[in-house]
Amino acid sequence: MKIRGQVFFLAVPLLCMVLPACVGLSPAQNQGLPPEPLFVIKVDRDKSLAPSAVDDSSLDKFFSDEIEQPGLNRDRFDRIMADAIIKFDPTQELVSIKDHNISLKRSDGTTSSTFTDNAWAVCRQIPGKRKSSLRTFLCSTKEINGGAFNKSSGINDVVPLVRSTEMIEQTSALGASAQGAAAESLKLAWHPIAPGIVCVYASDSPNSLAMLSAEKAAQFGLGAADMKKVPLQNLLSHLPTDISVYAQNGVFMVTCGGDFESSLILDDRLMSALKKRVKGRLVFGVSNKDVLIAADGGDPSAVARARQLIERNIREGSRPVSDKLYYWDDGKITLWQ
Repeated sequence: MKIRGQVFFLAVPLLCMVLPACVGLSPAQNQGLPPEPLFVIKVDRDKSLAPSAVDDSSLDKFFSDEIEQPGLNRDRFDRIMADAIIKFDPTQELVSIKDHNISLKRSDGTTSSTFTDNAWAVCRQIPGKRKSSLRTFLCSTKEINGGAFNKSSGINDVVPLVRSTEMIEQTSALGASAQGAAAESLKLAWHPIAPGIVCVYASDSPNSLAMLSAEKAAQFGLGAADMKKVPLQNLLSHLPTDISVYAQNGVFMVTCGGDFESSLILDDRLMSALKKRVKGRLVFGVSNKDVLIAADGGDPSAVARARQLIERNIREGSRPVSDKLYYWDDGKITLWQ
């Protein structure tokens, strides 16, 4: 299973925010799912997508064996990550490691900053499996250094992502302290969906998601009305697996490989299929990037169970999105009351 973790890279100059993939246990995998899904929606996958680095074991040699130790602390994790990045791409040199931010200088004089918060959140509980979970991290840093995203990305690589308003606020704060091209790159293309959640556009590759700046999205002609058009079709074709819907105790759990579950609330086909299976209004939650939970709004006990799962995932999971529940009514999303 390939799961892209939200590890932010800020480069100067920079045209995008990049989220390298990390492999770990999705919160959705810890809910005790039934052995068989209630129903499956087949997706027409893009066969041209290159394989993810997640299966490339040759990348493990760039990490010190120390990274697998159970007692590894956060500061030491950051240092091992910095060493691995430089070993994998010797054209960079370390400037500093401060506040879990790895600052690097490239051969052309530009700098980049890698925040390790989410990489640590995904990896800290899996000693013995950390190397394999961080393979795509290394590939992403090299892609960024070579400008691969900016050179090759096009409208057919753009996907819509459901993310938190808090992420937008944090990005805006970073942009306020940046200058020049870096500041412009942190002005993301985002559009409100409902309180607590927004849609952002990103360029998708097998190893990374590069969030588009407002300037880049404008070049593609993308606005709020386009999230369910070409970008959504791209998203569905990029899913690593078919969409499976499980049901237990009145609660529905959607899985599609660990990358895009929360973003599937934009897929009216899926949400309509869920709506047909409830008697009241459809209630859903997207606590984390890889979680989409739904319930019958007319069944208070089912809604309560969904609420408990959302609260648990916010506490224990990584890559948080929203602690709220929402209604879905024929494509319209509003806050659950």
